[in-house]
Amino acid sequence: MSLLDIDDLRVSYQLADGTLRAVDGVSLRVEAGQSVGIAGESGCGKTTMGLAVPRLLPPNATIAGGRIMLNGTDVTPLGEKEMNLRRWTEVAFVFQGAMNALNPVQRIDRQIREAIEIHEPEVSKAEAERRVGELLELVGISASRAASFPHEFSGGMRQRVMIAMSLACRPKLLIADEPTTALDVISQAQILSLLNTLRRDQGLGLIMISHDLAAIRRVCDELIVMYAGVIVESGPTRALLGTPETPSTARHPYTQALIHAHPDLHGPRVLAPGLSGHPPDLSKEIVGCRFADRCPSVMDGCRTTTPTRVELTSRHHVACHLVTKEAS
Repeated sequence: MSLLDIDDLRVSYQLADGTLRAVDGVSLRVEAGQSVGIAGESGCGKTTMGLAVPRLLPPNATIAGGRIMLNGTDVTPLGEKEMNLRRWTEVAFVFQGAMNALNPVQRIDRQIREAIEIHEPEVSKAEAERRVGELLELVGISASRAASFPHEFSGGMRQRVMIAMSLACRPKLLIADEPTTALDVISQAQILSLLNTLRRDQGLGLIMISHDLAAIRRVCDELIVMYAGVIVESGPTRALLGTPETPSTARHPYTQALIHAHPDLHGPRVLAPGLSGHPPDLSKEIVGCRFADRCPSVMDGCRTTTPTRVELTSRHHVACHLVTKEAS
């Protein structure tokens, strides 16, 4: 049984001038010990999809369709009380921007201990404090710093505190939203190494949402590329992104554009090419391929027919008319 099985998920935001379809038919699976990276430019639906799993969407968001199976239970129809029992214990979310996510006027031991006290009321205060110390040590922070306030830590250490807090009740699935944003390269490397270690040693299922393909390459087994609310390509991370020795197997023009926009440390020093135009307005009905207006390989049928998913291998799938045409 998968830790997480999302089937045809659709999430909409109700705006003053209409409905915005932020996630439109996303399906994915995460197994124990597996790490899945979600990539794509801002506004593609990555974070919305991640927040839908523990049901932490804002008030104007609605799960309009699909199913989210968490440890074998469909959580989409569950009420707030039932979901509260599963947050922290089955799935935890590491929010982007640790300083904003932590309470600045509470010491970190109190913030980490709160989850334990709520979900495991039978645990004594002394035992909870002991676990707080263990969690801090687990993420590379001395237990002696437990009584510190968030502003007394660096950005990288605050991110480690957030990870420690997310692990307080031993969840099996961890969703990390841009866990290395705004950190220096040393702190980024430390956080990525920590996530890899936790996944390996504790068998965590991990979803990492990121713009940084290098970070995804380092941590994630599978890569899912989203554009305008849909998945355009998915497959093994190293194969899709390529290595200095092997070329990328990515077939969707958007995935290829993302890879080409990332600096190549092993190639010539040239300005990375960019895509012209903008993603489509998700509050309006979209006909055809959502990437058609920006695609360098656009064909006539792209503007009238939605591409279907093509299975190139058992793990590599692409939704693109160009690939469909080549396959036929």
